[in-house]
Amino acid sequence: MSLVLLAHACSHLQNASAARLGLTSLPSTLQLHNLLLSLQRSGYVSSVTIGGPTPPPPSSLSPILSTSHFQLNSPNPRPLITQENVASRRLWVGLKYFRNEPVLRKVQVVSKPTRRVWMPVHKLEQLCRGNKEGYVKGLRGVGESMYVTTDRGIMEVRECVERKLGGMLLCRVNAM
Repeated sequence: MSLVLLAHACSHLQNASAARLGLTSLPSTLQLHNLLLSLQRSGYVSSVTIGGPTPPPPSSLSPILSTSHFQLNSPNPRPLITQENVASRRLWVGLKYFRNEPVLRKVQVVSKPTRRVWMPVHKLEQLCRGNKEGYVKGLRGVGESMYVTTDRGIMEVRECVERKLGGMLLCRVNAM
């Protein structure tokens, strides 16, 4: 995953939440799509939809997790991604709010392009317990999450500890 693109996506999501936008778009990459699906699974965003340069219709913004990119038998089939339209594909993200406050409050990049942070599972356990590991602070706040890319995909740090997987830390997310 391009960490520069990840940094832009994190700051864009944080700014869109602060501006109280209901729907925002990001460049369509597979890694960013997997990260957004993990954020949706954790409850930080309401929907993730692959679309074009214009926003999708509200009927296609279902909060149900979708792992397939194309639904050919549905009433609203998504357009196929071809070589001609790949540059115009966007990920449309529905943001969540609770009591008129954004659920996604703060999104910070942990690994930077000049310093990638890789951690084995025993160091991830320390982060989950709230202890500082290297220059990375532990998870202490309520609703705080950290996302890790592993050889099995992008997942939350607690899930990595359960499955005994290490990996590269991507970002830290703070809720309300």
